Parts: sequence; C-alpha cells; structure tokens
Amino acid sequence: MKVLFITLFILFYPITVLSQYIGSEACKVCHAKQYENFTKYSRMSRSFAAVEKMQNKISPEELKTCYQCHTTGYGKSGGFVSLEKTPHLKNTGCEVCHGPGKKHAETKNPKFIKRKFTLQICEPCHTEERIRAFRFKPLLYGGAH
Repeated sequence: MKVLFITLFILFYPITVLSQYIGSEACKVCHAKQYENFTKYSRMSRSFAAVEKMQNKISPEELKTCYQCHTTGYGKSGGFVSLEKTPHLKNTGCEVCHGPGKKHAETKNPKFIKRKFTLQICEPCHTEERIRAFRFKPLLYGGAH
C-alpha cells in the first residue's frame, strides 16, 4: 500500500505543482497578436461582466455557481478564488482552454501548454441546457487565433 501511495504521489505531484494559473495578461508578453484578438473578439475575455450584472439578482451561493464558467480555474488548485484574492483570473481567459500556464511561461516550452483543442474543452460550460438558456454556442478557438 505504501509503495502504491508513493508511486501515485510521484506520478501526480508534478501535475499539482505545474497546475498554476497566471492569467491572460501574462500570455500577452509572448503572444501579443493572439491576446489582442482574444480581448477584441472573444466574449470570454469579458465573461465576468455577466457575473457582475447578476450579483444583485441572485444569492451569493447561486453567484458562485457562475464562477466555474465565467472565471479561470475556479475550484482548481491555483485558480480563481475571489476578486480580492485573484483579480487576474476574473474572466474566462487563455488558460481555460490552454490549461494552467505558469510552467509554460517560465520555460517557454510548448509541451507545458495545450495546443490541440476539441469540443470537449468547451462542453463543461457549453452544455445543451446553457446553450438554450443563454443562446450562445461555443466556437472552437473563440476568435482568438
């Protein structure tokens, strides 16, 4: 049992350590054109505005359910916690699709960032129910690239 625990720890510890979100502004340094397109054309880059519009209309608990889709990394290690603690993660940013970017930003190594996408990345938020409710369909690449 101890060997199994140690093996699992060794296998998954790097994933935990590397799972650190840095926010879309950090991506801008090397990916200026993509960042510009993302902020100009993608509604995801302004997604927290929808949360702010709803904050006086629903309970604080209901509001927290919006964070999963309208912020970066909510409920995940190193992800959005609150506007006070993690304001740089308040929108649905680059790392929602590309994964946590700290290790990629530090090393500039493309193996530490997702580069190939499928609709499965979109599906946690863009469910059939939400597409009907909000009349918004996912766009692969969301206008950013």
